[in-house]
Order: sequence, then C-alpha cells, then structure tokens
Amino acid sequence: MTGKFATFAAMLMMGTTTAHADALTDLMPTAELKAVAAETSGALAKRNLDRITLYHRMRGSDQFNEAAQYVYDQLVAYGYDTAEILRFPADGKTMFGTQKSRPAWQVDFAELWEVKDEGGKEVRVHKLGDWAARPLTLAEDSDSADVSANLVDIGAGTADADYARKNIRGKIVLTSSQPDAVEALALQKYGAVGILSYAANQKTGWWKLDDSLVRWGHMSSFRGYKAFAFMTSLGEARKLQARLKAGESVRFHAKVEARREPGEYRIVTATIPGSDPKLKHEEIAFSCHLDHPRPGANDNASGCVAILEAARVLKRLVAEGTIPAPKRTIRFLWPAEIESTTVMLNARPDLAARIKHVIHMDMVGGNQATKSVFRVSRGPKSAADISGDIAWAITDFVNENTQAFADGEDTDFPLLSPEGTRNPQSALKEWISLGSDHDVFAAGSWRIPVTYLHDWPDIYIHTNKDVAANIDPTKLKRAAFIGVVQAEILATLTDADSAKLIALDRPAVVARASDLMAKARDYDAGDQAAASRGHWATEARITRSIKGYAPEADTKGLTTLASGMRKLTGIKEDTGVRVVPGPVYTHNPAIKGIMSVFGYSYLEDKLGADKVAKLTLMQADNGEEVSYEALNFVNGQRSVADIHDLLVAEFGPVPMDALKEYLAALASIGVVST
Repeated sequence: MTGKFATFAAMLMMGTTTAHADALTDLMPTAELKAVAAETSGALAKRNLDRITLYHRMRGSDQFNEAAQYVYDQLVAYGYDTAEILRFPADGKTMFGTQKSRPAWQVDFAELWEVKDEGGKEVRVHKLGDWAARPLTLAEDSDSADVSANLVDIGAGTADADYARKNIRGKIVLTSSQPDAVEALALQKYGAVGILSYAANQKTGWWKLDDSLVRWGHMSSFRGYKAFAFMTSLGEARKLQARLKAGESVRFHAKVEARREPGEYRIVTATIPGSDPKLKHEEIAFSCHLDHPRPGANDNASGCVAILEAARVLKRLVAEGTIPAPKRTIRFLWPAEIESTTVMLNARPDLAARIKHVIHMDMVGGNQATKSVFRVSRGPKSAADISGDIAWAITDFVNENTQAFADGEDTDFPLLSPEGTRNPQSALKEWISLGSDHDVFAAGSWRIPVTYLHDWPDIYIHTNKDVAANIDPTKLKRAAFIGVVQAEILATLTDADSAKLIALDRPAVVARASDLMAKARDYDAGDQAAASRGHWATEARITRSIKGYAPEADTKGLTTLASGMRKLTGIKEDTGVRVVPGPVYTHNPAIKGIMSVFGYSYLEDKLGADKVAKLTLMQADNGEEVSYEALNFVNGQRSVADIHDLLVAEFGPVPMDALKEYLAALASIGVVST
C-alpha cells in the first residue's frame, strides 16, 4: 500500500486541495464576513457570562429558572418576539425515550462544620461546606439532614474490602470516590449516615496537581431513601486523613435543608423564522446547556453566552439587511445538559423533525490558565454530511487569519476583543467527541448532523475554580463568529450553491482517502477491507447530503472521483474472509435516545449493571464511542457485517463477536429487533 502515497501526494499538489479557508469566501461574501466580525462582541458575551455564573444552575431548581429567565429577557431585549420557555415534567417518573425525568432538586440551606465537645456542648471549629457561599460543596441530590457524627476514612469505598475492620455505622465516611459510587455499600449495607467526598477532577495531564480543587459531586437521583453528601478538596482530605491516622477523633455536624420534588425542565428557545415558504420548515439550531453548579463559567456559561451573542448578531444584521434573511429557520436552545434535550426531542417530535443541523457549544471560553485547547468536531460519522466540511472551512479561516494577526501580518479578521487575548485560535478539527447534548441530536434516533465547539482539556472543569475570571472574551467572540457564519450559510444554501458545495467537497474526498490509507496500512487484510467498505459508504452519504441543501446538484463528478480514489487506495475489499452478514436490526421507534443519559442509564436499568459490565464492546478504551455508534448505525437495512465495516472505518479494528453480543443485548431489552 505504501507505494500509493506518492500518487496521492501528486494529486494533492495539483490543485485538488483548495484550502478550506479560501473556500469560505465562495460560500459567504467577504463583505458579509466583515460585517459579522465587526458586530460580534466578546465583551457583551462576557458581561452576560458574569451574570449567569451567579446562579447554581441545577436542573429544575429555582436558580436554574432564574438563569433561564435572564436568557429569555435578553432575547426579548434583542428583539425576539418568538422567545418562549418550553416546559416539561421533571417528576422522577415520566419516561421520555431513554431518559427517566429526574425530580427537581431544591436547596435552602447546607453547612458542614467540624465540631468539638467542650463541656458537653458542641462547638464549631472549622467550616468545610457552605451552600450560601460555595454551593458546589453540597453534592447534587442530597436530602435534608441534621446529624453529628465521627469521621471514618474508607478510601475508595467501592468494595467490601474497603470496610473491613471498620465500624462505620452512624458515622460520616471520607471517600475518594463520587458519592453515588459508595451509596450502596457505605449507606445501605454498612449504615453510615453521610458522605464526605474528595473525588478528584477529571483526568488530564494536570490531574491532582492542584489539591485545592473541590469537584462537583453527585448522589443517585432515584434512590428511595434519604441521604446527603458534601464535597471537599484533596488537600483538606489529606489533612483529615493524617489526623485520623494519628488516632485523633474527628467529628462533623451536617445540616442540610433540601428536597427532591416534582418540578419542570425549562428550555428557553427563540427563532428567526425562515423567509422561504418551502424551506422555512427546516431549522438550523444552536444548542448549549444552561445547567451547571456555580460558577460553571467555561462549563457552560461560555457556550450559553456565545450562542446568546450569536442570536443578537444574527437578529441585528438580518434586520438591517446587512446579511440575507435566512431561508431556513434559525433556532436557539438553552436546555439542561443531555437529559432535557432527550426529553424535548421525545416530547416534541415535530420540533425534532424540523432540525436539519445543530451547532452545539459547550466550553468555548477557556484561556491559558485553564490549559484549554479549542476544538471543532463535526460529530460522529453515522451522521456525517456536507455541513462538516463547511464547519472546517470556517475553522481554517479563523485559524489562518488569527495566526496571521498574531504573526504581525495585516488581516481584516483578527477576531479579537480588546479585553481578551491576542493569541492565534489554532483550533483542532476532529470527528467524534462525546460528552454533551450533540450526542443526543446525532444519535440514531434522530441522526441530526452536528458541529460541536468545545475546549479540552480544561483543568478546572466541574470545580470551584471554573470562574468567570478565566474566560477569554476573544475566545467568546470567535466561537460566536463561527456559529453565526455557519448558521447563515446553512440557512441560505439553495440550488444556486451547488457548484460551491461540490467544489468544497472535492478536495475533502481526496484528503479523506489519504487518511484511510494512513490508518489502514497496519490492519490485517480483513480489517483493511472492512475499513475501505465502511469509508466509502460514509463518503457516499456525504455526497448525497449535498442534495439536502441543493436538490438539483449534479454530484456525478464526486461519485466518479470517489470511485477513482477507491481503486487508487489499492485495498482489496473482496478478501474472502468477510464474515456472514448476520441479522439486520431495526431500531425501536418507541425508545429514542442514547443508552446512558444524565443521572440515568437506560441500559443498566433494563439490562442490569452486572450484565452491562460484562459487555465486551463497552470495556475497551473507546468502548463508549464504539457502542454509541454501533446503535446509531442500526437502521433496518444494514446487516451486522455492514455495521462492523462502518465501525472499523471510524475506529479501527472492532471484534465482531463483541459487536454481535452488544446488539443482541440491546435486542433482549427491546431497543432493537430483527
């Protein structure tokens, strides 16, 4: 295969790879791009972020609703007479596809004090938890409590061995695990009265270096008993452990006034109605997630305010006639992460059917302090379409212009905020990257193509240090700019743009073929053949998607190009080792959504946690992504072998037996059927 690369290199040099950045001005005139850049304000976005980070935005809570009302009021101030708040039950009972709605969680008071007995009187010594000042110190879904108890260190607390020779009945346990991971053993089996967790933040290259971080904690949402947990830092925990090891008795008083009760998921939304009678029923949607513990600045006040700024810019420029009125409707959404998106798409199938593309923003404002790397993902290949090439064209445009500015060159697009940094954007371009609401939109239940803008890593994600001071107004401006430009392009594409879309995709076909060769050269013959079959099936889908925006487009040239590239790779697809096709599965239309949503796993609930833990496909390093896509590829037409081809093309070798086992497990609980 290696001999083919010289041929590819020659083709790449022969003008077949026009830079995406240059291609952008074919899709949107420079004058309009300048108008968007001039109007978009990182400072205004940052001002909205400063306000939103004042709220502890847990789903269904009063403070979430206050934040939602603020977003709604801003939309009205920007001129949106279409602004509304969608409401769905959060009662702990109602099923919406694969999401069991979680009850609202309300807190009035919570404090955790270390105390000492002085003459029979309990005296406060040191406060570790304080809802009023640092609400993140109370684990989500804690219940009311008023207890004093000694502290016992149980380490991880996830195995019976962690409790050996320890009397924890009536005690508060200190654990390195998330509270919900130790509930069953610590509280139910061994009789602890509460939990103090120092669970570390998400693992990055900077993991555990800052021992002052307090991580967001979770208790199970659907338990049938009262319980509470507080969160503390690794540094505080080490001090407590040293004292306990020295034989000192450490006692805490916990007082919590909280409740899980029926409430509402509230989703703020607004639209710019499409101007074309035939196309206005199609929607280009912006999505983020408004919920998060206070302060939750990058995660995800940043995405919320970047979209709010995009809404302001689009409304103003369209009203002024500076950019064309969108032919398709543009919608903006502010849900609670993953769960209320799943609820909304199930409860409003009419809305789900109209959404043609989703631009999702989750963490788009990090700076040097957060070690953030900005990324633009075009989503899973199961939902791949031409919109991904457009997203990457915009990304290249921003990368090249901001790099030129940082290098001291003249450019009309420095895309900076006076209050922000002047660094080049240097955004990475990716395919699948899971972990937010875009997973739901792109899932096989809906297959809505997505663009996902996000930072990773971020060393302060889900901690007390995810503060507004770390947010870069320049990053907010650039994220909003990317969103506005992509939405405007997608909302105005017609047959008149056919040649532009074909020209955009032509070099991408060649580049992706080169990527296939690079990835597959170390595979065995069977996996090479599978990767090739899956790759070209995806290419055919991307080519067909052009007609979704330009129905009269003549894509025969792209098909011919793909056929030539397929031969040029030299991969023999008929190896004689392909497995029996296997059954053709159909997705149950009554069960829509991903298998593990927020605070609830449909798969574990219906199949059982023990059986899920034994599913081989899910245990690999990329098991979450592979199992997600395996279900997405089920469409009533593909055999198991066809799905295997697509997975190998996307991820590399995938054990066929593991795939069969996983799909059979889904069939056993009615998610799919033959």
